Amino acid sequence: MPSQHEAIPSLRSKQATVQAGFGGEQELDKVLEGYAFSMKHGIFNDLSLASSTYFQVDTLFITPSYAVLFEVKNIAGELTVTQNPPQMIRVLDSGQVSGFKSPIAQLESNCELFQDWLYSRNISLPVYGAVVLAYARQRIEVFDTNTPILFPSAVPTFIRKLPTTSPLLDDETFADLLSQLSSSHRDFIPSPICETYSIPRNDIRTGVICPGCGFIGMEKYMGGWRCLACGGTSRDAHKKAIRDWFLLFGGGMRNKDCREFLRVDKQQTAHRLLASMDLEVVGAKRNRSYYMSFHMERKKRT
Repeated sequence: MPSQHEAIPSLRSKQATVQAGFGGEQELDKVLEGYAFSMKHGIFNDLSLASSTYFQVDTLFITPSYAVLFEVKNIAGELTVTQNPPQMIRVLDSGQVSGFKSPIAQLESNCELFQDWLYSRNISLPVYGAVVLAYARQRIEVFDTNTPILFPSAVPTFIRKLPTTSPLLDDETFADLLSQLSSSHRDFIPSPICETYSIPRNDIRTGVICPGCGFIGMEKYMGGWRCLACGGTSRDAHKKAIRDWFLLFGGGMRNKDCREFLRVDKQQTAHRLLASMDLEVVGAKRNRSYYMSFHMERKKRT
């Protein structure tokens, strides 16, 4: 989009929030990956499940004796979590005040939903939870609550101090539970960016982006794509462009949409480019549309 487009501040703010959240989760990942737990366990990141409603767990640590849900936050500024209403208030050094969902209320809801998810599969395990602040420099004031507020380095000790009994699940049941958690993760279909931020399609610049210099508008030739700015070439630069189209607009891509967005002239060329990707095809001939499924990345370790 043009550099002065009115939607850019909102997009940059959202990008910063997402990147900060992902960076915070990575800090906890590093601690868990570097610690040798003695008990059998599984670790799931960004796990999306369905109970009475869909819910997402930042990090799940599960053993044959209990499960722990971690809600990870990486938010700058002075943070205050209130009980009524359940909210987190952030005050920046500049004086700007922003409101967010309460991580404690969110964690409590997720613990209840995960408990229901287990019950629906005839599994009974204690479910614990903790809020994790990604970095020790974060400052937070919290009302009187029993919910632990931890930094990543304290998480292994917190896990080790949880009440332990004889394993409630045998090896076969626990292995089956890990398999069910992985297979029950739901596909994540992001809302189209233009729809979310009310951006007219005509405001979006078309063309394949050069992976070398970022120039928009690579030229199609027999062997792939050639950049008119730096002269670099790529065999599959169109794949990112097509993925971007789905993230921007959503819905089904027709051959005409592909030609317009990638700036190619021939229907046969667009057909070959679309066929080169793992897309769902609906309809035939002139009514044919292509759809892309986005899968939320997640990790499982046992």
